[in-house]
Amino acid sequence: MRKLNEILDSAGLGESSIPGIEINTYLKLWNRVIFLSKERNGKRADEFVPIRSRQFLEQQFFLAAGLLELGVEKGEFVAVYSPNSLRYAINVFAILSVGAVFVPIYPTLGKEIVEYLLYDSETRYIFVGDEFQYEKVYAVMNKVRSPLRRVIANFPAGSDEKGVLTFDQLIAIGEKSERIEEVVERIRDISEDDLAAMLYTLGSDGAFKGAMLSHGNFIAQREVTRFIAMDSDDVRLAHLPLSHVFGLSADLFGSALVGSSMAICSSFETEEILRNISEIRPTLINSVPRMYEKIYIYVTQRIGRLGRIRRSVCRAALELGKTCFIKRIQAERILLPERMLERVYSIVFRSIRRSLGLSNIRYLFSGGGPLSVDVAYFFGSIGLPILEGYGLTETSPVINMNRPESIRPGTVGPPIPGIEERISDEGEILVRGPVVFRGYYKMSNEMRDEIFTEEGFFKTGDIGTFDEDGNLIITERLKDIIITSGGKNIAPMMIEQRFDQENLINHICIVGDRRKYLTALVVPNFENLIRYARDHNITYRDRGDLVNNREIIALYKNSIDSISNTFARFEQIKKFSLLPNEFSVETGELSANYKFRRNFIEQKYKDIIDEMYPSSELI
Repeated sequence: MRKLNEILDSAGLGESSIPGIEINTYLKLWNRVIFLSKERNGKRADEFVPIRSRQFLEQQFFLAAGLLELGVEKGEFVAVYSPNSLRYAINVFAILSVGAVFVPIYPTLGKEIVEYLLYDSETRYIFVGDEFQYEKVYAVMNKVRSPLRRVIANFPAGSDEKGVLTFDQLIAIGEKSERIEEVVERIRDISEDDLAAMLYTLGSDGAFKGAMLSHGNFIAQREVTRFIAMDSDDVRLAHLPLSHVFGLSADLFGSALVGSSMAICSSFETEEILRNISEIRPTLINSVPRMYEKIYIYVTQRIGRLGRIRRSVCRAALELGKTCFIKRIQAERILLPERMLERVYSIVFRSIRRSLGLSNIRYLFSGGGPLSVDVAYFFGSIGLPILEGYGLTETSPVINMNRPESIRPGTVGPPIPGIEERISDEGEILVRGPVVFRGYYKMSNEMRDEIFTEEGFFKTGDIGTFDEDGNLIITERLKDIIITSGGKNIAPMMIEQRFDQENLINHICIVGDRRKYLTALVVPNFENLIRYARDHNITYRDRGDLVNNREIIALYKNSIDSISNTFARFEQIKKFSLLPNEFSVETGELSANYKFRRNFIEQKYKDIIDEMYPSSELI
């Protein structure tokens, strides 16, 4: 068989597909390092291991040929249930290379949800990342009428179970198959209209819906490069999960578009991410607001521990840096004394950037949730302005972004080229363009009419306005979905319903929008609670005294934890407050059909909610 580079050189692949673009990019960089990952042969390593283009493409094509040997057909769903890893990236491009559809499953989802997603998508083949995912998937495969036929373990599983292959075994099968040129033909046959990925997203009713995104949807994201100069000299730190549309599109596909090196972070923990930043010294980072908030708090707390003089100098420098940053973005004149002081304080700004490993940064991008203006001003003050954008899973994802030359904190910028955007009479943001998905899997005509206007605009479910310069300002959401500061989408109703059978709870209202973790406001079933107190000889003066009793709080903690601990980590309730009063229509917490009026509740109980998020726990 001819060498892979000879086959690809003569293939003449166009750019109507994601793998076509990727291959054309990596062919030009045949011996360049394009990935860095703390793993070696599927096992965790202590240091970043470099992977060159030729090595990556060889494994991609052998794996793709192995998928052909298994019988994977064009257009069929192939899932990946794994943490970030080099092998995950290879999985994605191999799946796309045979014309199949990539279906990511978030790595920490529990067995019941994973089972539902696999049955709903009728997935026959799935890649798993480690023992955690393997155990859940293997149990599903052994069920009656399970759609699963093969499980491919990205880790050295050492299993002889029927229907299980390891990554290395499938690579070997593909290498012996001599079907590389057939893979090339599959790629050549892919058009922009073909489905590339189906990403499950939560609906407001707590049900998962598969958003179907085409190759053309993702390719249309290259419009971002019209105003953001990125190239093969850039180094990305990719810590967002590849199972999330932002990490998949902006990091993995974005790297393949321009040939930038991508350092894969397998953990979403702040400490490890900061260590990786210091090791890699990236030039580009895509992240969610929570990560920037953590860095902001980390720096301000470190400054607070300095001696009095150094602390005063740093705070003065940051205040001046903020003033100058605001004046620059508002095109106001910076006074001569301010310019002179800014030069003096530049050593402070450089020191902060260097201590964080951000001395090489050219661009910081933020999406997946609203970025605090204070955080934006902090990064702008040290010379690292954040470009905040806006998008959805259904828009693959970016539809708005601040421009480097016209940053406006508090806004998500104007639409990217090719996007039409308008505000409906109800204030809802409507969008139309090549990035917009084709619809949800198994979507009825009635649902299509609900999510698209007659003119073909997608109804985002978000409320917004435009400022005088055409920058979009998002004010609230129509959808009853919580988006944490870490960018996790959570349907509170689904969690709340799990407590319906708790005889000591009358109402439980989940809180956590734009915050680090979930908390809950709990209205006890006072009839049952008072009976419990009497039976256990607990004395109290009134309801307020009762809900603050330590024994009662411990009782509710055990009850809430027993259910909460069955959820994915980001869905777990970290804290709760017992309320001494009922929710009712009359007092405003409930609507006429007895649903929570969440905005009203969060305003009415703001002080109680804020107490569950103390500043000492912001990191």
